[in-house]
This record gives sequence, C-alpha cells and structure tokens, in this order.
Amino acid sequence: MKSRLLLILLLLPLCLGAKAPKKVTAGRSSVVSILTFKDGKLLRSGTGVFTGSDGELLSTYSLFVDCDSAVAIDNRGTMRQIVKVSGADEIYDCIRAYAQPDKKLQALTPATQPSTTAEKLYLVAYGMKKSGTIEETTIEKVDTIAGGNSYYTISLPKREKHTSAPLLNEQGELVALLQSVGTGDTLKSHAISAKFVKNLTIKAANYNSNRFTRIGIKKSLPETEEEALSCLMLQSFSSDSTAYSTMLTEFLAQYPESYQGYLHRAEYNVSKLKEYKEALADWEKALTLADKKEEVWYHKANSLYANKLYADSLAGTAYSIDTAIACIDRAIEIDRQPLFLRLKGNLHYTKRDYATAFDSYASLSSTNLRSAEIFMLAANCKEILGDSDAAILQLDSAIATFGRVPITAMAPYVLNRGLVKYRAGRYREAVLDYNIYENLLSGNVNANFYYMRQQAEYNGKMYRLALADIELALKLEPENILFLLEKSRLCYRVNMIDDALPALEKAVKIAPDSPDAYYLLARCQMAKGNKAAAKQNLEKAQKLGHPGAAETLKSL
Repeated sequence: MKSRLLLILLLLPLCLGAKAPKKVTAGRSSVVSILTFKDGKLLRSGTGVFTGSDGELLSTYSLFVDCDSAVAIDNRGTMRQIVKVSGADEIYDCIRAYAQPDKKLQALTPATQPSTTAEKLYLVAYGMKKSGTIEETTIEKVDTIAGGNSYYTISLPKREKHTSAPLLNEQGELVALLQSVGTGDTLKSHAISAKFVKNLTIKAANYNSNRFTRIGIKKSLPETEEEALSCLMLQSFSSDSTAYSTMLTEFLAQYPESYQGYLHRAEYNVSKLKEYKEALADWEKALTLADKKEEVWYHKANSLYANKLYADSLAGTAYSIDTAIACIDRAIEIDRQPLFLRLKGNLHYTKRDYATAFDSYASLSSTNLRSAEIFMLAANCKEILGDSDAAILQLDSAIATFGRVPITAMAPYVLNRGLVKYRAGRYREAVLDYNIYENLLSGNVNANFYYMRQQAEYNGKMYRLALADIELALKLEPENILFLLEKSRLCYRVNMIDDALPALEKAVKIAPDSPDAYYLLARCQMAKGNKAAAKQNLEKAQKLGHPGAAETLKSL
C-alpha cells in the first residue's frame, strides 16, 4: 500500500514553489502563452519561451502553420505581437521567432553545456503571475541529433499542454524544450536541445520553401550578409515588387554598411520607380562603402545601359550614353575585367561608335569571355563599317569556336555568315552557307528559309535551284502572295510563261488589291500576245499605284 502511494506521489506534479531553486522559479517570467490567428479568429494556442531580450522566442512549429498573426502573453499578462519568423524545423516540430521587445521583457539564458544522464532538470509551465507549476525530473537518456545537439528522454509523464515548455537546470539555464512525440499521454517525455532550436536559421535555399510559406508571419532575412544577398537576388526575379522593396529596406537596416544593398536599391529605384535622384544617391553611398569601387562604377553603367535611361526624356537631363561610358571607363581604369570590356563594347555599339565597339569586342578574344556571340558582335560592327570581308572572317572565328564536328548550335552563326555574304553580293557563297544551315538543322526549316535561299539563287543566276526552292516555299504556304509573285517573276525571267500564269491568276484572287500581281499578269499576257487582257490588267495596276504600269501601257 505504501509503495503504491509513493508511486502515485511521484507521478503527481510536484509544485515546488519555494523548494525549487530561485533561479528556476525566476524562469516563470520568460515562459509565455502563444496564440495564433487566421483572419482574426483564434487558430491554436500553445507555449513558448523568451531566449533573448530582443524578443527572440522558441516554440512549436505546428502551432504556427496556416496562421497570419500571433501574440505572446507573459505571466504578467503583457501581450507582445510576434513580428517575424527566423527559423523552423518540421521534423522536430520547433520554431524560432521574434516578438516585439520592450524593457520589461525577461529572457532565459541557454545552457552553455549539454546536460547528462541522471542530471536533475525542472519543467516550468506557463501560468499567470506565479501559478505556473514547476516539476522536477531527471534525464534517463541522451541521444545525439543533427549538428551534435542533444535529444533527451526524461522521467516525466507526457502532457500535450506542456509542449514547448522549458526544461531548466539548477542554475536556471535553459536546457531543452519539451516535445510532443507519440500519441496520448505516456510515462516518458522527450525534449530537444534549446541550442538546436536557437540555432535554426533561414537560408537563401529555403527562404521560399513550403516550410515558411505556410506561415503568414513575415520571415527574417538570413543572418549572414552573403545569404541575405542571395535572398535579395532571388526576390528580385519575383513579380511582387512590394515584397522586394520591403526586403531591401530590411536588408539595409540589418546590413547598413553593405554597399551591395545600395546597389540593389539603386537598380530598383531606376527600373521600377524611375526615381533617378534616389538611385544616384545610392550609387554615391555605395562608392563610399565599397572596397572594390570598380563594381559600383560597373553597376551604374550597366543600370544606365539596361534601363536605357539616356533615352528616357525624364532622365535625359541627368544621364546620357556618355555618362554610362564614363562610368565603365572608370571601372576599367581600376580593373580591366573582361565583363567591363564587354559592357563598354555594348555601350559604344548603342552609341553607333562601331569602331570603338569592335575594339572592345576584339579585345575579348583571348579572355574567358571568348565566344561565338562575341565574334558575331564584332562581325556586326565590321559589316556596318563597310568591311564585309572582315565581318566574314569574324564569323569564321565564331563558327570555329564549336570545333570541327558540325553541331546544331553553330547554325545561327552559319546563317548570319550567309546573310553577310548575300548583302555583299556574294550570292553563290551565300547559297553554300544556307545549304550548311539546312543540313545542321536536319532539314527542319520553314517556308521563309526557302524564299531567302531562292533570293540568293536568283541573284546568283542559279535559276533551276531558285525554282525548286520557291516551289518548296509554296508547298508549305500555298497562298502566300509574296511567294506566288516571286515564282511568277522567276518563271517570266526564264520564259516559262505557262507556269507563271496560273500562279498570277491565283495571286489576283487572293490579293485583288495587289498592283504587282496585275502588272506581272499583264506582262505575261503580253508575252503570249493577249494584248486586250494585258491592257485591262495594266489599267488595274496603274489604278492601284504601280509605278511602271503607265509607261508599259504607252508601249502597248
């Protein structure tokens, strides 16, 4: 009988009151009741504990899922809004968050060393004033989890209402938080190291993960500048510009000496808000903070280029293409980086200073930015400057970057070389490049390609091939008026009048307002000796505005 009574007494909560160490009883002021809400309605309630005078608190993750707001109420009845979430773990069901701090907030000090088996701990429950119960327990087992943290099994009956209640050592230090493990009440409880929960952070990789998007309370930025910058970069691609603006403000508040934060805000002010003076102030601030000032000059030049401020009437008085060029020149004076030279080339190309642009692109041929694209940009400069031969040589170099084995990726550069040759009057060479292009794409080309190659073949007096290609174009687009007229023109040129007439008759039906269709039809009818019909069609062509119709009518 006595033994049964003793067991019952051991299982009853031991409200130590004055018997508990004073440092433990003082911990009651740090234990809080947490209420979570959704759309103004109470969602859940639970327990948490303050661990920092800045409002840091630890609690249960599942308590916050789907909520859009939450409050923490201490044992004096003071209510504090929970303003942000700074870390969470779904597996161990724990969360680190922050409440709005004040001078009266009291926080527990985390234990510097993990507790050991048989060590005495105290569970401090939430209660108004001094009503929170304190239960003594001992550690039965210590397991090691991620990061070398401790996971405790303690000799205390499990009760759901105590989930996330703190376990303190005799020095009043926070050792662990009680967990909700298993179903129903059991004779054993489990607790996770407070150090594990306190070290939970948000990283760029999980910032937008389901773990945090399920919680409607604002997230903290990561606690390292590098991770926070990565978050800024990711958020900048979002369509939610308001969220990005808020993040920028938070970042600069958290890292006021980060020059990159000011660069990000300058870009936002330029691209989204058109706030040019504010952007200029941020660039100036970044220059005062940055060790690598060339990065600031490059960023400013790139922003001017990317957002075409020099073409914007609102910014025209403050910025110009020359301003952007001056900025990139300052960057190159400090560090002649290939990336800077590439931008310099783009800026001079935009200014139509093609000789200088070519020099910048050509200087990249021996750097890590050497690529087919760079050679093609250089080729464009040379062609505009009237040096088609040099342009073709640049495109030869572009194609050579892919190696000797033909691959699909080189197709655009082969096509571009063919176009340069065509514009230079080297029609037969252009046809050869068009043939290579078709082979690289395994014949998967459209009607416009066949028309383009037909034009080169026609001008190169390769009439048989030209006829074959215009037929291929018409096979793909049989009612294309341009192709019908081109076939007719070619057939007329090689005296295949009987092949031209059906195409022209179809053309005037499809495009009855086309002066070219009536004029070509009339010329073919003249060649067949049908002057009456030719006269009617020439009159129609003249009425529709064909420039040669009147003169041909006179000769008729």
